[in-house]
Amino acid sequence: MPVSTAVVGRQPVIDRAHNVVGYELLFRPLPTSETARDPYAAQSFDGDEMTNQVIFSALGLGIDRLTGGRTVFCNADRGVLTGQIPVSLPPRQTVIEVLESVTIDDEVLAGCRALSRAGYRLAADDFLWITGAEELLEIVDIVKIDLRATPLDAAAALIARCRPFEVQVIAEKIETAQEFAACLELDFDLFQGYFLGRPTTVSGPALGTSRLAVLRLATAVLDDDIDYDSIDRLLRAEPALSYQLIQLAAIGRFGETKRGVRSVREALVWIGLSRLRGWIPALLLRPAGRAIDTNLPAVLTRARMAELLAMDLFPRDSDFAFTAAMLSAFDLLLGVPRENLASILDIPVDLQRAAFGNDTPIGRLIGDIIEYERHGADPACFPGVGRDRVGHAAAHAFSWAVQATQLIDSYAAA
Repeated sequence: MPVSTAVVGRQPVIDRAHNVVGYELLFRPLPTSETARDPYAAQSFDGDEMTNQVIFSALGLGIDRLTGGRTVFCNADRGVLTGQIPVSLPPRQTVIEVLESVTIDDEVLAGCRALSRAGYRLAADDFLWITGAEELLEIVDIVKIDLRATPLDAAAALIARCRPFEVQVIAEKIETAQEFAACLELDFDLFQGYFLGRPTTVSGPALGTSRLAVLRLATAVLDDDIDYDSIDRLLRAEPALSYQLIQLAAIGRFGETKRGVRSVREALVWIGLSRLRGWIPALLLRPAGRAIDTNLPAVLTRARMAELLAMDLFPRDSDFAFTAAMLSAFDLLLGVPRENLASILDIPVDLQRAAFGNDTPIGRLIGDIIEYERHGADPACFPGVGRDRVGHAAAHAFSWAVQATQLIDSYAAA
């Protein structure tokens, strides 16, 4: 489970009062030996792959960290618009931009209506009045006019034709103060361009999901006789997939951000079979690593030990304890200081408090386990748990973690 880098560009969108109201997220190729040799290697990606990488990078970095709670503008090619690639961004916070390169046909229009019903706002990017324009204007909420392609006098006429559809109009690619002043005069609603803010690149550590793990998950969820217990067991040995699943469930179907998901099993229930199956193609499009992190057994040992001890102390919260303890060990996988994890991981509040705080019963249990790992603390430091039980839990957890890692190795070698 190698550490990779999540990379995304962002450019501000401002209103007439010069307030930043959102950011357009932009594709940036992951740093590889290929892009080091050829800065334009990104041209080998198609639109759906770019959108998919932007979405996963944004989730990995944290939407709030990227936007400060403001609106997300995300480009979408045909596969996203027609539902072949799921959009795992919070609907109420996201504007899906229909790229000008997409042919507007019945399938795309139906997909746009479905996204709108799901709570997403839609924008027509680089809008021109061409065949199908009126049908699209009946669905979208925003129109973006590219000043490099549409002169200001033509933009004025285009705005006038759009206004009856009650859409907001964004002027994009504003490059000078004079252009900005003219756009204000033309009664644009929102503004974007180099003059107002150049794109910046945001990056951070991310867990690379092995393609093997994704294929195993695909096999499990596409089986007619689906077994949720088997999926839960599979995800327990794959922290990266578990984390992404929790993020997806926390967003919610209709845009409820930071839903209080407490465990991987609960995330499976919230997401449901249909969304889980739809998630697989997006995962398969991602760049994936192959190596298994040497720290994986330590992460799984902590998670399993927390679960076993919670079965005695807090039986109803044993799944929650496993998930929180697993997340608490992500410093071992990401190679960052543990004190920085809370700001890096985008997870529900209950999980964050348990994984990184000591003001909850599960949080204190995880803290005791970490002390036990570091210093071989006296098992008596676990209130309410017998000395023998602590030793047994530690030994069983380690054995389970080794077996899980060996199983992954055996699949990889097959």
